[in-house]
Amino acid sequence: MLNHSRAARLTIGTALLAFFVVGCGQSSSPTSATNPSCTPTPTNPECVNPPDLLTVTIQNGVYSPSPVMVKVGQSVNWKNSDTIVHTATAPGVFDTGNISPTSAASTNGDRVTFHTVGTFNYHCAIHPNETASVVVSQ
Repeated sequence: MLNHSRAARLTIGTALLAFFVVGCGQSSSPTSATNPSCTPTPTNPECVNPPDLLTVTIQNGVYSPSPVMVKVGQSVNWKNSDTIVHTATAPGVFDTGNISPTSAASTNGDRVTFHTVGTFNYHCAIHPNETASVVVSQ
């Protein structure tokens, strides 16, 4: 009976040790399954963007970040986290077309590439009170 008790304690001890080792092996820092070294940022929230692509998220009718800061040659896409359609429109400069709910793809493509230094104010063509800007530098 003494051996049975010792075996039970050993089994419980082994199980507890395995539990703590597995628990301590997991990271508490936010990373992506597709890119474990990535820490999500406002312009790369899902850690899937290449370095030249920045994401503006539309949530509750607000573009974020605003302004989004980019360098010449970088691109921006807009991820619609709302349940209604939005656009990102700077008349004469760019127009994403409709961006479906929960999507980053629009009817006019999935990104806008900036080739000129400047500040580009844009709005939602469906909801004109929703405004933001892109600031492009060298």
